[in-house]
Amino acid sequence: MKTITLKYVTKTKAGRFEYRRQVPVALRELLGGRYEFKRVLGLTETAAIRAYPAYHEFVEKQLEEAKRPSPKVATIETIRTTMDDWRDAVARLKALGIDPTEPIYSNPGEFTEADALAENWQVRDKADSIAFGMLNSSGNAKPPEPTFVDAAKLYVKAKVDGEGDERRKKQRVERVTDIIKTTLGKDPKLADLTRAHAREVVAEMLSTGISPTTVDRYCNDIRAVISFGIREFELERRAINPFVRIDIKGLRATEKADRDERDPFTKEQLKSTRAYVLGHAGSELRWVWRLLEMTGLRVSEATGLEIQDVVTRGDLPHLDIRFNGIRRLKNKASIRKVPLVGDALTAALEALTAAAAAGRAGKPDAPLFSLYGRERGGDAASAALMKNVRKVVADPKVTVHSLRHNMQDRLIAKGVSEHDRHLILGHSRGGEADRYGSDEARLVATTKALKLSFDLS
Repeated sequence: MKTITLKYVTKTKAGRFEYRRQVPVALRELLGGRYEFKRVLGLTETAAIRAYPAYHEFVEKQLEEAKRPSPKVATIETIRTTMDDWRDAVARLKALGIDPTEPIYSNPGEFTEADALAENWQVRDKADSIAFGMLNSSGNAKPPEPTFVDAAKLYVKAKVDGEGDERRKKQRVERVTDIIKTTLGKDPKLADLTRAHAREVVAEMLSTGISPTTVDRYCNDIRAVISFGIREFELERRAINPFVRIDIKGLRATEKADRDERDPFTKEQLKSTRAYVLGHAGSELRWVWRLLEMTGLRVSEATGLEIQDVVTRGDLPHLDIRFNGIRRLKNKASIRKVPLVGDALTAALEALTAAAAAGRAGKPDAPLFSLYGRERGGDAASAALMKNVRKVVADPKVTVHSLRHNMQDRLIAKGVSEHDRHLILGHSRGGEADRYGSDEARLVATTKALKLSFDLS
């Protein structure tokens, strides 16, 4: 009887019906280095006919997806490394009862379980190829040398996943990963990175027009990934972090300009801007402005407040600035209790009343400001407030952030100690200053300081 012809299916000498289809050269890298799709469909023609449609459809979809345009910057999850293939190979063999990281014992001439698997092993991808090599060795399979991408993947998993600003941090890691790979033309092994590589990466970034400040920020991210990788992959004796103390041309001049780029509001500017904001902005923006002006908070610290962070009962009303479900903080020094005095207390009470009217009073972890209590809500509020500021003040050095400069100047003018100023503004204090004094004692001191700065009894 004539055999039915199935495309890409042949009958082997052993009598099996096998699907074999080569991958076009242009698509091989996109499919993880795969050269062909190969699978035994059955030992009989009937079995092959039954299995053919599903597997053929799977292959067609794989090829179609590989032909689609890929994004310019691959995500960390989609970048495949030799380490990933090695781990998959080990996992596949362990699932079959063989641990290639342990010795695989055999006597001369003995046909072992590993030999049986090797004899019938089908190589479908790189992981299968590595596993096949493990089966033909004596075990003790060693992992490949970790690369920058391996370190970046582990860094994201350990340091970024689950964070409040996860998406932004992951994008930064992906951005520097792309910079490293593009500049060096490969995914470098951590142990092979040199100072020359670091200088090459910095020079390439500067040549593309990236500002020295941004280059410095990218180098900080690269440095963090490499240091984490060296520690976690135990490479301290074989690898260095070449981005430590790397020189960036023009950075010092830029840093000086950055320090000088913000001025405080003058008395007249502040009075006019406050009047404009309170007369034209929405209610939530007005509350945010009043809190910023009277506390020196960062915009994101104010917009990221949860209802439970606002303490108005007792003799020391305050804001509990902490890590919460809405936003993270700049650093550990930012964790603090900021007194509510004068108009700041009034604004906080009004915001709480509005939240209660909106049905959020019984939800302590609900945002105080519904419009801005979200990811990047601080950026949105800052942009909206800046539109109001520019209606009154044209000076580019005066921004919403200038309110913190005003607070600093006000505290200095009233003779408030540096330690208490740092407590109020969330600056790093360092040394013994962070070790002593209860939260209540500090709150008493900062409440007194703020009242003094605003001439409140």
